[in-house]
Amino acid sequence: MSNSRALVINSIKQGETSSIVSCYLEEIGYKSFLVKGLYGSKKSRFSKAHFFPLNVININYTSNENKNLGFIKEVKSEVLFNTIHSDIQKSSVIVLLSEILYSVLREELEVNKDLFDFLLNSLIWYDNVRKCNNYHIKFLIELSKYIGFHPNIINENDLYFCLESGSTSNTKPLGGNICGEDLKLFKNLLGMKFEDLNTMSINRESRTRILNNIIDYYSLHLQMFKTPKSINVFAEVFK
Repeated sequence: MSNSRALVINSIKQGETSSIVSCYLEEIGYKSFLVKGLYGSKKSRFSKAHFFPLNVININYTSNENKNLGFIKEVKSEVLFNTIHSDIQKSSVIVLLSEILYSVLREELEVNKDLFDFLLNSLIWYDNVRKCNNYHIKFLIELSKYIGFHPNIINENDLYFCLESGSTSNTKPLGGNICGEDLKLFKNLLGMKFEDLNTMSINRESRTRILNNIIDYYSLHLQMFKTPKSINVFAEVFK
């Protein structure tokens, strides 16, 4: 039996009493587990709250390389979040990001300790800050750094960011691009730390356009990526 800190990515009910829980583990990367007895009349060894989206837990587990699913034997909370599951706006962000991570991390077949640390530290920061409307955009920009297609600003004066090439250009690309005031905001976000996000004002329309462009950017660079279903609900919450 092995032990690791793990970030819960997704939990899907399986049958009457069990759940398949997908996690990103500090020690082995992405892995799915069968958690038995999570639902039902008998008292479970596990709490459903342990497996809320993007919770950070510590698990004892068994895993067979020849089988897709491992088994979680013991679980305890590693980080006790105070706001990201109770605040309506923050919980909407968490649902959106967990859905995106579910698409992204299935393509990450190797252990990436820096990625795990980024996910953990950024979530702890978001839980502790009172409010941050731009967190999800900065999160997705930073995430791209750890999975191989971080935006490349060739020249600060370039007028366009091409979604397909992942680079800026002075010539308008044929496909999707970010330009104008949105590009200025995008560049500012690239060079900004999480701690400084609340010093930046972005109106709802620009934030929505930039988010949609980033979703398109991910779609172009990740084969298994799917547009998150929760994005429509997310847009309603942020009106």
